[in-house]
Amino acid sequence: MRFYTVHLPSGPSGGDDGALGHAVLVREGFNWLAFFFAPFWALAEGLWLAALPLIASLAAIIAVPLVLGLGPVLPVVLGLGYAVLAGMSANDLRRAGLAARGYRLAEVVAAPNRAQALIRYAETMTPVPAPRPAAPAAGAAAPSPWSRGLDPNPGFWS
Repeated sequence: MRFYTVHLPSGPSGGDDGALGHAVLVREGFNWLAFFFAPFWALAEGLWLAALPLIASLAAIIAVPLVLGLGPVLPVVLGLGYAVLAGMSANDLRRAGLAARGYRLAEVVAAPNRAQALIRYAETMTPVPAPRPAAPAAGAAAPSPWSRGLDPNPGFWS
């Protein structure tokens, strides 16, 4: 079972059923696309301010060991650490980007996939009507208060 955070746009349409069409679901956990293609992933998600430090740090990981002559192993180790950190923090960066664009966190949903998560969230949005007591039949008499055990007869003590 995976966990998804549901983000809805803030504003006048944020509380009605029409906002469900604009809902963004972000999966919790590791992001493999960001692990392999961190700067391109950030640009594709519209995270321009997050892409700049990702590009700068990747350039530094490649250039600094070459300029200082530290050998070919250090850029590989630093690049692997960079990729792991990018994959681990990518979905959090996406949530921060959504919050900066005016989306609000609405719910955390557990589901096997994104479509089921959206369905489960939609089910929680629809109000469930409260059960009403059954109406008496057309010819039936109304129940008396004495039928609940409140007998007017004092019984033995009278």
